[in-house]
Amino acid sequence: MENLKIIRTTHYFLLYTLLFMKHLHTLLIVPIIIALFLLAVQQSCAQVEMPKPSPAGSVSQVIGVTKISVDYSAPAVRGREIWGKVISYNKMWRTGANSPTKVTFSTDVVVEGKAVKAGSYTLITIPTEKNWTVILNNDSKGNGVFSYVEEDDVIRVEVTPKEVEMREYLAYMVVPQSDNEAHLVMQWEKMSIAIKVTTDTKANAVASIDKGVKAYNNVWYDYASATEYYVKNDLDIEKAANWADLSIKLNENHFFPQWAMAQVKAKQGKYKEAISFVKKAQEMGAKNGGGFYAARKASIETSLMEWTKKVK
Repeated sequence: MENLKIIRTTHYFLLYTLLFMKHLHTLLIVPIIIALFLLAVQQSCAQVEMPKPSPAGSVSQVIGVTKISVDYSAPAVRGREIWGKVISYNKMWRTGANSPTKVTFSTDVVVEGKAVKAGSYTLITIPTEKNWTVILNNDSKGNGVFSYVEEDDVIRVEVTPKEVEMREYLAYMVVPQSDNEAHLVMQWEKMSIAIKVTTDTKANAVASIDKGVKAYNNVWYDYASATEYYVKNDLDIEKAANWADLSIKLNENHFFPQWAMAQVKAKQGKYKEAISFVKKAQEMGAKNGGGFYAARKASIETSLMEWTKKVK
């Protein structure tokens, strides 16, 4: 099929060249046409893709509001003895294949107890039979272990490998443990390492909320969402009340601002006022709340019953 495509391209090329020459009566344009033709054939041939021995891979996961991403290439076992043979002990390894393995954090994090700023880093390991050294490196020269500069190290930590079920191709996973923690896991053959990554989700969320409400001023939904987060996480209730009030002023006919204010009032112990806002939210939600209201309906009804019991 590829040869037929090239022959057909050649046929049209010759035809258009003759027509061009007939009208222009000059050979000056021919080298340009030939160059364009060769470029077209080259691009046509370049579209053929072949499988790679170590295919590229990527994985990402959001923990709280922090995105953790890994970009790597995955070598295969192919019946070889990996540890101590293909991958030498006590020597630096790119922990993948081809290009350096890159780990990216969207916010500041703590990796195995050591602070790491938001950004992208080259991941390097030094495997041994007992413990592995894990290095995050700024990689100023851009070639990983092949141009390693110790001064570019951001952290060095120790982790203990463990035996797992056979995995033919190397793979990375970011496994959530909580809203504040994930394990960055690498598995290959029958070996696995897990790197603990923690993040201050509450602080990151507050920073994101404050930045968002300033950048998108007068967006009722953002004010209501910010209110709800502040109430649920025992943050500044006065700020939450102010946002709820702004949200209602911007869209008094939607249930969500009313529900946000109800939560504020309940948090302040003002249950009669909370019930009043809940009933408004229910009325508006029944009219035009759609799926958004349906997702919160049970929680709203439960809250109403609990708050009613607390009214003196």
